[in-house]
Amino acid sequence: MKIKFLLLVLFICINFKVYALNNADLYFENLNRAKNIEYKIKNELPFVYNQMGLGGYFAMPSARSQDMGEIAFSYSHSSPYQILGVNLAYFDHLELSANFWIFNDLLEGNFGKMGYGDDADRAANVKLILLSQKDGFSYLPEIAIGLNDFYGSKRFYSKYIVITKQFIDQNLEASIGFGAGRIKGFFAAISYFPFFKKLSFLKKTAIFAEYDANDYKNRDEEHPKAKDVNFPINLGLNFSFFDILDFSVSSNRGKNVAIGVTTHYNIGKSKGLFPKYLDPPLLCDFIRSESDLSKTLVSAFKDGGFDLMKISAFVAQQDQKCLSLQIINQRYRDEKIVKKRINNILSNVEIDDYQNIIVRVESEALALHEYKFTNKYLKNFKEKKIGEFEFEALSPIEDFCIKEDERYEKIIFKNKKNPWNLTVRPKINAFFGACRGKFKYDAGALANLEGFLPEGSLKGSLLNDLYYNLQISYIAKLSSAKVGSRDRYNPSQIIHVRSDFVKYFETNTFHVDNAYVQKNMNLSKKMFGKIALGYFELAYAGIAIEALYYPACSNFAFSIEAANIYKRTFTGLGFQKKIRKWNNTKEEFEKFIGFQYFLNLFLDFKFLDLSLKTSIGQFLAKDKGIKLELFKYFKSGFEISIWTTFTDKVDIVNNKRYFDKGFSITIPMDLFMNKSSRKKVNFKMSEWLRDVGAKAYTGKELYPIIHDERNSY
Repeated sequence: MKIKFLLLVLFICINFKVYALNNADLYFENLNRAKNIEYKIKNELPFVYNQMGLGGYFAMPSARSQDMGEIAFSYSHSSPYQILGVNLAYFDHLELSANFWIFNDLLEGNFGKMGYGDDADRAANVKLILLSQKDGFSYLPEIAIGLNDFYGSKRFYSKYIVITKQFIDQNLEASIGFGAGRIKGFFAAISYFPFFKKLSFLKKTAIFAEYDANDYKNRDEEHPKAKDVNFPINLGLNFSFFDILDFSVSSNRGKNVAIGVTTHYNIGKSKGLFPKYLDPPLLCDFIRSESDLSKTLVSAFKDGGFDLMKISAFVAQQDQKCLSLQIINQRYRDEKIVKKRINNILSNVEIDDYQNIIVRVESEALALHEYKFTNKYLKNFKEKKIGEFEFEALSPIEDFCIKEDERYEKIIFKNKKNPWNLTVRPKINAFFGACRGKFKYDAGALANLEGFLPEGSLKGSLLNDLYYNLQISYIAKLSSAKVGSRDRYNPSQIIHVRSDFVKYFETNTFHVDNAYVQKNMNLSKKMFGKIALGYFELAYAGIAIEALYYPACSNFAFSIEAANIYKRTFTGLGFQKKIRKWNNTKEEFEKFIGFQYFLNLFLDFKFLDLSLKTSIGQFLAKDKGIKLELFKYFKSGFEISIWTTFTDKVDIVNNKRYFDKGFSITIPMDLFMNKSSRKKVNFKMSEWLRDVGAKAYTGKELYPIIHDERNSY
């Protein structure tokens, strides 16, 4: 019986071992298969830009796109054109680009003799990748649809579909497509990378040939010298230097030689040009308080990169002793980094006398949100009894809230806010499409003084935490005088609330750009408010109010804002009682006191790093309507936004009704620094400087203050 039992056990063990071995083989086989699939997805041929800065060859597009966040600037000389371009991979499957075409030796018909020079045109392009190799289907071709010059005069308009297949083993890439418009009918291209697997520094060298399907001959929009085509196949060569600079040379319509230069960089994924070795290191040992806990905490937070503004103690329910810490973050852009450093500081400071520690994050005199820590969990985290994930769940971000028991707090330490902060930087005003030149700019310097006025003696007084901002500028090089404040062919028939903006620079080189005070307030839990008064910008002054509802863990927020606005004189600090408007070609003046008001709705799509702002209300020119703004955030802190506005006022530009639209780019300064920083540089541009959909700046908006502090990439 025992022998039979042992034989049965042995039989089961043998079969189990065989089964385990078979499953192990299957496991490693699947692992190897997954590795091969991943290799095929990531193993791509080099990406090449065409003459317009789009993924392609020279004149024709491909179905490929760069990784999200890649930005490229291009220049090509494709006789008789010079083409300037900028390209951004908005998403992995969406490529946006813009071009500025210059018609060589063809004087602009209206303003060429006045100084504008050769004819030129702007173009906007978009390409949507329907199927990419990055999607995991390496055995299928990539497919994209696109529109070139789809907006405006549409001189170079075309729509197309293109299919691209990479043959990695043969170092070949081939595309075939069909277009309508300027790209007419079928087109095709092939490129060969002879050194892709041999010499790394030459791996992007490509030999390409394309069938150029652009209909040069039958389009009135083309340059006269471009209509002559000897041979529709372009042959060329592409080089790359240091993987950031591409250079191409090719034949052009069988007539001449064309060249292109492109520089590109993934600004969206960049961690900066320099390592952040000047950032404070994380604490690794307990800091023991010998006598003064407040000094220990102030020092620890300062070493971590924060300003500790207030320490107070109170007794909560069930006789729990609580410590409240109010901090200001002026260094880190990412909320996750802020929280990680707070976790590190508190878990390394010995605070045995308190069961709970509440850390409140403040910005612009607003208490934005808080984190509540239990002392025993801090110790468990330090001793690695709980992990980072569990600890985050035990101390989530919460709305700032003052409870009844905190009204009897004992203030242990209080720091004063910075009374002044002076920064000096260059100032550039850029103008495109002036009558006397394609591009005009003013250059000078700007000095900005800001801070908080000394607190009043009364608790809760409006004078407490009162922010002020004074900005003056001097224009050393003035060219805006040549721009003009009246559109000769499309004069604005609406009161000139914005289209006369250049007159502020024509008349004076020294300006008081703004001088205002602003009071920010916590109205209640999840509710914030502001009152602002003074000179808000170069053109407007007045008084403004705003109320914002924005819960800490919400993807939704809304605000109500209103402002009584006065238009400033073109020189000095006075105000205009009347402002100009055109009645056909007759100049008239109208009494003006501006009143703008809006209901703003904010919606965050965090899984896409997108934010949508919708503003409904009345604009400066008394036009009522809606403004839509879409913000795209990248991991590096780089931001790009686009906007469009629809109002009831009718403004005609080039025989079409115009609605205000434009874009904005924000670049974080710490991309160029060896330490973390929250400072940013912003550049905005509208398609036309018009009066519809115009809105006056009225101090710092509440939503960006809070959103930037809560945002994680």
